[in-house]
Amino acid sequence: MSLALVLGSCAKTDFSHLDQVVKTAIEERIFPGAVVLVGTADEILYEKAYGRYTYAADAPVVTPESLFDMASLTKVFATSMAVMKCIDSGLVDPELPVVHYLPEFDNHGKDKILVKHLLMHNSGLPAYARAGASSAETLDRIMNIEMVRELGDYTYSCLNFITLMRVVESASGKKMWEFYKETFTDPMGLHHTLFSPHEAIKNRCLPTIGDSSGTEIRLQGKVHDPLAFSLEGYSGNAGLFSTASDLAAFCRLMLNDGVYRNRTYVKPETMMPFKTLQSGSRAYGWGLNNFRSSAGSKMAETAIGHTGYTGTCAWIDLEKGIFVIFLTNRVFPLDQKSVTSVRRDVNDAAMQAVFGI
Repeated sequence: MSLALVLGSCAKTDFSHLDQVVKTAIEERIFPGAVVLVGTADEILYEKAYGRYTYAADAPVVTPESLFDMASLTKVFATSMAVMKCIDSGLVDPELPVVHYLPEFDNHGKDKILVKHLLMHNSGLPAYARAGASSAETLDRIMNIEMVRELGDYTYSCLNFITLMRVVESASGKKMWEFYKETFTDPMGLHHTLFSPHEAIKNRCLPTIGDSSGTEIRLQGKVHDPLAFSLEGYSGNAGLFSTASDLAAFCRLMLNDGVYRNRTYVKPETMMPFKTLQSGSRAYGWGLNNFRSSAGSKMAETAIGHTGYTGTCAWIDLEKGIFVIFLTNRVFPLDQKSVTSVRRDVNDAAMQAVFGI
């Protein structure tokens, strides 16, 4: 179905099944709150907030303006965007070794790792590492860590994207969050997308840790991920807080070949490796749908997407010109519930509503 037909049929699109999927998950206490947003390159087709911040009867009601801990969606909506802009500006060459930008990375045979290997998760670095007692100690530990796989072997790794953050900082001469803010979030008007929320807006962030009753809040407005937490919330693997509507702007940017609101942020040719298969099941930054993923069974095999540990998820079907953003705080209160099947059901319900498939 063409994009024009999608837009023409919006008025009669029925999202009631999607609505019920999310409501049922809340009733089953898989997560206390959620926001779903379905859109195209030009229009929001559906946006709705569900539930409350916690399981307390008097907890704040989730709204479209509520902020979520993005967890690993940071990798695609922040770090990958910053790397993309660096490539576009000639500051970074993905074919160059990481040590070209980070001499301190030159140990344990890591001199052969290229920037693009970090983007595709086939650098050979381990999946994770123990946080240090300080930000400096954590970064030093990652820079000096040993490879655990052969170069070219796939291992999804948070360390790849913390290293990419350092590449951006070395190449741009700025902290990644500052570079990101100056090149994307400020000019795009995305004022609800940020790292390390200041005190005044922490109560707008859905909590991620609580007590056994699910009513007491023990972590809110601070990043849930241990490595990002040790980096004071400023990290390449996690740490971004945002809303569904702000993420929708980035999805539109991807669908419109680097253009958002008539301004070009990235050239189409720079963006292409971030949207197409490069190795295994990965583009630069993003994963591709293989019908066993959180995308469900109705998106194209070429759809790109990513999930976050806290319960976040975003998929962009480039062939059909549609994206689905599904944000939850499924880790609240005690990180015991899986949201995998709900993600698939939400994406399937969205595709069924819009395309009748």
